[in-house]
Amino acid sequence: MRRQPSCTLCRKGQPLEFIVIRQLLVLVLSLSSLAPVWASPSQVQRYFQELRSLRADFVQRVYDERARVVQDASGEMWMQKPGKFRWNYRTPAEQIIVADGERLWSYDIGLAQVTVRKLDKALSSTPLALLSGAAPIEDAFTVGAARNQDGLTWYDLTPKQPQPEFRLLRVAFKGELLASLELEDGFGQRTRLDFQKLERNPTLDPALLKFVPPSGVDVVGDAG
Repeated sequence: MRRQPSCTLCRKGQPLEFIVIRQLLVLVLSLSSLAPVWASPSQVQRYFQELRSLRADFVQRVYDERARVVQDASGEMWMQKPGKFRWNYRTPAEQIIVADGERLWSYDIGLAQVTVRKLDKALSSTPLALLSGAAPIEDAFTVGAARNQDGLTWYDLTPKQPQPEFRLLRVAFKGELLASLELEDGFGQRTRLDFQKLERNPTLDPALLKFVPPSGVDVVGDAG
């Protein structure tokens, strides 16, 4: 069993990996469903209204409340509306996460184990249901003015009602390109995704957004 780092992210007895996957889901589902209708159209609005699919390399970092990196990962991702995505982690360990529209599959290659849940259960708690389209985005967020930092244009999306998983979602652009997403919780801990070689609205192979457990692996959960 892989050793998990000790940090305040591992609160209430939940391992870091569980917390990170939940935060990752929030970020990914924000990609697949943000299409707000704000009174004054912004770069964020225009971008996500026209977004249908994405492909990118990514670097994912988790920071504790002192801004120390407690997890560093990288890989490749694909996303297609509505609610389908695939994340292939290369480092620190090989892992594949696929949402096929009905189920969420997590394949740990090193452990030869697949965990599967119905997607509606994975999204059952706010803000996952919120960001998957179960509630109107424009009714739920206050969008801050654009600000420039480190060569990027950032927008802060603050939930109008307190949320259990996060207090702030940040979206960053470099020119017209989506550059980063960042989620901050009430403890000051952050999960950040930085995108590289991003392709907007590519045609994706449908096989990428499906998952069939390899022969001989353990499957835990509801495979249907």
